[in-house]
Amino acid sequence: MVRDDKNCITEKYYLFGAGNNAWGVIAYFGKENIIAIIDNEAKKTNSFMRDIPIISLEQYLQSHSDGTIIITAAVHEGIEEQLSDHSITDYYVAPMIQMGLASAKQMIAEWHMTQMEEIFLFGYQPIGRHLICELHRCSANCRVKVIPQSAKEAEWAKKDDLHIADVSDINEDSNVIIFQSGDVDKVKTIKRTSEGIFNIFDLVMESNKGAAGLIKWKNIHEGESCILVGNGPSLRMEDLEKIHHSGIASFGMNLIYKVYDNTVWRPAYYIFSDYNMMRQYYDEIALLRRDNLFVKNFYYMEETPVLSDANYYPGCAERCYLDEQRFAVDITKAVYGGYTVMYDALQIAIYMGYKKIYLIGTDFSYLDDPATKGNHFYDDKTDDKRVIAGKPHIYISLAAMRKAEAYAREHNIDIYNATRGGKLEVFRRIDLDSLI
Repeated sequence: MVRDDKNCITEKYYLFGAGNNAWGVIAYFGKENIIAIIDNEAKKTNSFMRDIPIISLEQYLQSHSDGTIIITAAVHEGIEEQLSDHSITDYYVAPMIQMGLASAKQMIAEWHMTQMEEIFLFGYQPIGRHLICELHRCSANCRVKVIPQSAKEAEWAKKDDLHIADVSDINEDSNVIIFQSGDVDKVKTIKRTSEGIFNIFDLVMESNKGAAGLIKWKNIHEGESCILVGNGPSLRMEDLEKIHHSGIASFGMNLIYKVYDNTVWRPAYYIFSDYNMMRQYYDEIALLRRDNLFVKNFYYMEETPVLSDANYYPGCAERCYLDEQRFAVDITKAVYGGYTVMYDALQIAIYMGYKKIYLIGTDFSYLDDPATKGNHFYDDKTDDKRVIAGKPHIYISLAAMRKAEAYAREHNIDIYNATRGGKLEVFRRIDLDSLI
């Protein structure tokens, strides 16, 4: 760790995970502050992301191993075990920054932090360091005190020469920055008021404020039926033709437009939720119809300019998988990830008011890497050789589907699985041919 002439903390980091979230983390901290990216997939190593080298853990251990690691991967438990096996404790699990974590500048401006005399950081990690650095750049003179939530955080605070405080130092007039939503109630109990508590996940990104316009889709199809078309290999071209002639509204996803030359079918709505896919196929996606196109809003990105007239929907920067899985009630606020675009589609369809939802092509099985042949209906139409492709985590997707099923049951919504075969048994099965 070093400090510049304004006493600003400028430590450089390693990232672990060269997936979607890494793009946002790099932009957030600045690529000049990222030494290298560690990844477990051999096909990614010895390549680059934004000119930053991607290395294996073995390479890190052999020639690096001298800096804090920021885990960017959405699935991080296995990575933590790896680091523990090598006695590495200097790491931090980052939020899903690419899903919309407010910048340090926005936090300072909206919370009027330069006018505060004293600030408590409830927890201390790279996001807090970044915030302090920006405060110094704003010539703020407020006193910063850290209340570490672990021995590692205390070590970081001491390393950065910051004052370490105790919860007993907090009073009802204190300004406290929260880095984990679960800590809000703890601080509220200490302060005996919610005033002066600032949660980094509560701020709406400037570029996301347009999401309020998604309200126009609320209950627009109240009581109707729709078909969500997955891209699994069980899907057939004749299925799309039958959907077209049935008149039932359908949702298409990801690269299914690749088969447009072979069918008159077109979805009523189209959804993209994968940033790396958007990057690779942006020019083709830009040619699609826009008014029915739903695109997950990714932040801190320059590679994919905003598509005018498309419906950009917000994700969630907090990690909310498995036991923490959430289902969107209001898509203008957030559409939660479930490691499958089908989960986004379910949240959007239910927000639109559909009461009977049928899933087809939702095989929930992969042959090796998702970018290899045999995993998608449109495989013969695309030469997908992505180095950086989303690795499937079926157990996370299944937890999301169970959350969707529970939400639907509680709200009198019927979801059926009309997929031929496959491994998704969360929803009631229905014969596809009897449906269309």
